[in-house]
Amino acid sequence: MDELITGIQELPGWVQGCLAFFVFALLVMLFETSVRNRGMARRFAALAASRQATVRPGDDAYTASFEVTAGGRPLTVRREMRSPGGGSSYRGPRGFLTLVEAPLSGSRWTMHNVDVAERGTLARLGSTPMKTGDATFDRRFTVWQDGVVVREGWLDAPTREAFTGLFDVPSLADAGTVWVTEGRLQCFHDTPKALDAERFDVWLSRVATLAAALERTGGWRGPAA
Repeated sequence: MDELITGIQELPGWVQGCLAFFVFALLVMLFETSVRNRGMARRFAALAASRQATVRPGDDAYTASFEVTAGGRPLTVRREMRSPGGGSSYRGPRGFLTLVEAPLSGSRWTMHNVDVAERGTLARLGSTPMKTGDATFDRRFTVWQDGVVVREGWLDAPTREAFTGLFDVPSLADAGTVWVTEGRLQCFHDTPKALDAERFDVWLSRVATLAAALERTGGWRGPAA
């Protein structure tokens, strides 16, 4: 340690200044991350309490989950912190996130990957944007499909309405991304402070509505109902 200190003292002044600034910036970042994570943990616990749910800790300080039911459908609610790693191709939601996940019934959704987000967000690499033919929907949203394309007609008018309703939840507008991956519907948001129990219930209800719509149009091998 003494040798390190001596070595730093022998560096030019401008180099010492850069090192000091780097250390200061690192400490600020770590402090801010810790403060934000504690705030998110408090808000997450409040959401769980509003549904009389028990929070289960995750593998680290940034993750936790609880189970709820909406529209007769079991849902998992999680909090996470997501960031791209070095050289990672991950282009999904980042930062401190709340995720609501619903398993989808039906054989086909296990084969499909779909992203839906409002314009300006990034798709995963290798995905292809699609058009629905609904000018209002296409102006607001971009839809990507990876791998096996979903059956024709899966994004019909009622399903588009379900997507729009989900993104229109008060306090969650312009903040969300929806994935369908490995047979699961995943809805991400950045946990705004204004997400209270009432709005949370609306969000859960609309996630359940969207899950039912996706099962109706894309989940089964037979014709859509």
